[in-house]
Amino acid sequence: MRETIEFRIDEELARKFLEPELGSPMSDTLRRVVLPTHDERVQRIGEIQRAHRERGEFFFIYSATHRHYSAKEMGSAELLDLVIRAHFEPTGSMCGTEYDESAACKYCGVGARQVSDLILDTRRIPKGKDIARTIAGEVIVSPRMVDACREYGLAGADFRPVLHLGRKGREPSEWSQLVITSKPLKLSASTVTGINLFDLDEENRHRCPKGHMAGLNQISELYVQRASWDGSDWARTGTFFGVRRGELRPEPRLLVSQKLRQVLVGMKAKGFELEVAHLV
Repeated sequence: MRETIEFRIDEELARKFLEPELGSPMSDTLRRVVLPTHDERVQRIGEIQRAHRERGEFFFIYSATHRHYSAKEMGSAELLDLVIRAHFEPTGSMCGTEYDESAACKYCGVGARQVSDLILDTRRIPKGKDIARTIAGEVIVSPRMVDACREYGLAGADFRPVLHLGRKGREPSEWSQLVITSKPLKLSASTVTGINLFDLDEENRHRCPKGHMAGLNQISELYVQRASWDGSDWARTGTFFGVRRGELRPEPRLLVSQKLRQVLVGMKAKGFELEVAHLV
C-alpha cells in the first residue's frame, strides 16, 4: 500500500513557509501539496500547523490521506472500506425529509431516526455516479446498482424509495436510498481517529462519552472486529464519525465484501473509492 497526504494551504502562507516548487496552485490564493506520509516535509508541515494552532490560527485549511493499493492487495481483502467521493446538497431535511430527534444522543446527536421517505432535489445529484451522499450522510444509489445487487443476491442492505422535490411537489425518482440492515461491525482500537494527522483529539472534543462517536475523522485504515461481521456483503460500523452541527450529521463507515467489490468493478460503478479494511 502506498499512502500520500494532501494539504490545501493559503498561498500567502505557503510562500512564507514552504519551498516555491512544493505543490501546485489550485487558484491564485490556494496551493495543493501532496506528499508521501513518511516524507520529512509532512512532519515539518505538522510543526507549522501546531505553531499556528497555538495562536488560534490554521496553516493548512484541509488535509486528506489517500491510499493506493496493488491489485493483489485489493483482491485478497475480505472487507473493504467504501469511501464515497460524490457529495451534494441540499440535504434531505432541507427538502422535507422528516427525522425524529427524540432518541438522539444529547452529547453527539447519534440516534436520530428517519421517519419518512428520503426527499431530495435529485437534479443536484452528481452526474454519472452510481453512489453519492448528501453532506448529512444520506446515501443514494443508481438503478443499475440496485439491479446488480439483486441479480447477484448481495445481502445486507435495503433499497428504499427516494422522492424528488420538484416544482409540482414530491414525485417518484429513479434513485434509491441505501439502508444497511446487517449487524453493525464493532470498531477495533487499532483504528486511529482524530481531527487530523497532527491532532488526534486527546481532549476528546469529538468523541461521545457514551461511545457512539469514534472521533471527527478516520486517520488510519479501518480495523473492525472479525467476530462482529455476519458475512453480509453490505455492512457498516456501529460507531460513528463526524459531528452534529447544522445540516451535518455523524455517519458510520460503510464496508463491502469482496464479492460486492467484484460486482462494482465489473459494472464500472462510479462515485467512490475502496480502501482495504482489516478484520482483527
